[in-house]
Amino acid sequence: MRIIRVVCTPDGICREPGDIIEKDFTPDECVVLTAEPKEHYVTQGAGGVREDTVAGGVTADVRAVNAGGSTVVGGAAADGDAVSGSTVVPGNGAAENDERKVQGRRIAGRLETGAGTEYAFPVQEACVMTPKKITRYAIEGKARVAVKKTVDGERTVVENAREIPVGEAWEGKLTFSIGEKEHILGLGQHEDGVANYRGCRQYLYQNNMQIPMPVFLSTAGWAILLDADCLMIYEERDNRITVTLDAVEQVAYYVIQGDTMAELVAGIRKITGKAAMLPKWAYGYIQSRERYCTQEEIREVAEEFGKRKIPVSCLVQDWQYWGEGKWGDKHPDKVRYPDLKALTNTLHDRGISLMVSVWPNMNKGGQDNQEMMEAGKLYANLSTYDAFDEEARELYWKQCESEFFSGGTDAWWCDSTEPFTPDWNGAQKRTDRERYQISAAELTRYMDARKANVYALYHAKGIHDNQRKAAPETRVVNLTRSGYLSSQKYGTILWSGDIAATWDVLKRQIVEGLQMAASGIPYWNLDIGAFFVGNLESWKRWSSAKEGTQPWFWHGDFEEGVKDKGYCELYVRWLQYGTFLPVMRSHGTDTPREPWQFGEEGGLYYDTIVRYIRLRYYLLPYFYSLAYQVWREDAMTMRSLLFDYREEEKAAEAEDEFLFGDFLVCPVTFPMEYGPGSVPLSEEKKRPVYLPAGDGWYDYETKEYLVGGREISAAAPVERMPLYVKAGSILPVDSRETADLYHEQQGEEVELEIYAGKDGSFTCYLDSGNGYGYQQGEYAAVGLQWKEESRELTLGAAEGEYAYPVRWKYTLYTETGSSSGELAYAGQELTAKL
Repeated sequence: MRIIRVVCTPDGICREPGDIIEKDFTPDECVVLTAEPKEHYVTQGAGGVREDTVAGGVTADVRAVNAGGSTVVGGAAADGDAVSGSTVVPGNGAAENDERKVQGRRIAGRLETGAGTEYAFPVQEACVMTPKKITRYAIEGKARVAVKKTVDGERTVVENAREIPVGEAWEGKLTFSIGEKEHILGLGQHEDGVANYRGCRQYLYQNNMQIPMPVFLSTAGWAILLDADCLMIYEERDNRITVTLDAVEQVAYYVIQGDTMAELVAGIRKITGKAAMLPKWAYGYIQSRERYCTQEEIREVAEEFGKRKIPVSCLVQDWQYWGEGKWGDKHPDKVRYPDLKALTNTLHDRGISLMVSVWPNMNKGGQDNQEMMEAGKLYANLSTYDAFDEEARELYWKQCESEFFSGGTDAWWCDSTEPFTPDWNGAQKRTDRERYQISAAELTRYMDARKANVYALYHAKGIHDNQRKAAPETRVVNLTRSGYLSSQKYGTILWSGDIAATWDVLKRQIVEGLQMAASGIPYWNLDIGAFFVGNLESWKRWSSAKEGTQPWFWHGDFEEGVKDKGYCELYVRWLQYGTFLPVMRSHGTDTPREPWQFGEEGGLYYDTIVRYIRLRYYLLPYFYSLAYQVWREDAMTMRSLLFDYREEEKAAEAEDEFLFGDFLVCPVTFPMEYGPGSVPLSEEKKRPVYLPAGDGWYDYETKEYLVGGREISAAAPVERMPLYVKAGSILPVDSRETADLYHEQQGEEVELEIYAGKDGSFTCYLDSGNGYGYQQGEYAAVGLQWKEESRELTLGAAEGEYAYPVRWKYTLYTETGSSSGELAYAGQELTAKL
């Protein structure tokens, strides 16, 4: 791996890396580009935007950092000479028929950040910077406050706020040339299911169903990570990528070069921070709905899971637990929630955690708003707190702690952390450009344009840092609707927002999850079954409206919810997919989501739902061991087939399949039994599956061995999602069928599934399930190796200070059958012939 920092500065000052960059990170090389004097103009007129270089040149200062950490400074003339593997070539241009000129700076022309190396690299063709004013809104006189009820909660608007200048910055435009056959991945999670960002434009801004990430990767073996917190626009046309950065002080980015795609993602984490491990319970099943209305209702749901012996890790309290007229107040209504501590004690006795929704906005009438107002920590809308202010973050935490954390709450659901979503209204979905423009205008009304994309990041930092102070041995869990690069180190789980229940949305979500993983974010999930299930009638029931405008996003296909067999089928398919996400969570409005809402034991939907929840717990030791690799090795769990099989054309085409560890997961994304309204269908109960070449595959349900490099027609009745495991895989599992097995320790015994056919390795990981002792070696990690030719399994010497298992049961699967046995282990290397 090789990482180069490139800085294009308009004033000759090379500023420190931004807050998303790890403070102790040092790149292999740094290239600083500047322009002297102000020789570039940007022409804006009816004909569009033109560029004109009229004087001056490009200078470069290339710094190569050696292995000892010292810095060697060498001058690079602007004539194309290579210095430390980089080539700088000045650009030039001409202007004709200028209508209006804004003084700007052309910082650099052609920059080759891989000259003389074995790595592939993009070529920077140009960097142009144009000055702009930074403004924010302030209240003029006595505030005129209006409160509007929206689907996304109550929103406060101050009608007499006015725009004032607060500073200056630059708009930056970077252009890169790339190869014709490269696939471009990353950019975070959006809505349209774009698997390859060639020939398209993507607006990067925070929104209910969009989480931008300022990074994109190429299958040629490089990635660009932009060190910027502002809004951006990405576009690729004719083998050129252009990124427009709305407001920066300098244009800075990192070029990551690696031998594998996974190495590029590891590079992203190396630059922006390691992903913290979540507590073990967070890898189990999380049950939520919009919404539980009382403390007693939550207790009854927990009791029902126990009666039915269905494992569950966490129950979630959604919004509106606060008292009447106290929107966003982080204090539960005492009538409906008389004793929060008693509730959490009851849940904890059952091994169930409690997650609570908290919002960044709090309206007048509540205690929290009054405290923030008195401290001067609210934005000009007098509702949303300023998460960029450290004192405001500390006050926000005190409000969370006063009743929720002190009352035993285990996790946070930080909802609506964009924190403004002005396009979340109207009957018609606006164009992508219009949505970006109105969102940009609203975000920069209150926040510095240079930080418009990172409110959720600072919000998460406040939760993380203050909880760590209050309870150093409790791992932070923060389910947040928005995020940014480096949020992974704050215990965050990102989710895809308020999506609608359609088969097309399900299919697109698969791609969006893979793009988030490619962007370096390991913990992503969605509302299993989608948030909006119904359509017009469901909206009317929610809004108590007899007439009115149905919002564009409330467009699910199933008005009757769980009474509709078509929705039950969709929900089952969504849950099967969700079983192999980093976090498994069911949630939504319009209809309830608990397993028994879909039938009773013996029924197709109920039995399938319960079976897949139990499968999640059966594989929990494997999933938890993968989480260790995410932290220790900056590894990936969920990923596109292109990460392991990028030379295969079929791998690029298989957009509805993905890898999770050594599993090949093939969700079903079309109906077979019923359409909306319980209309019967007669579709074939199969789906096409591509098995990648170079590996053998076992059907995980039947244990049949299959040769890779071909497409098959896989059996896929409603009760079964096609699922395969790679030959050479070693899976730690847990076959205990108890309702709270996730809460129990693994104990002295481990079970392994071994799939023969190829050499393989894996690390089995155990710890207490919570706390940060794993960072100081308080864990047990045992390396496992399978040698195909000799049929030998090796257990390496135990690493760490946690008690290792002494009994290792195994089942070996081969092309012809299976065999089982048990090994006694004393913490030293052990090899056994199976």
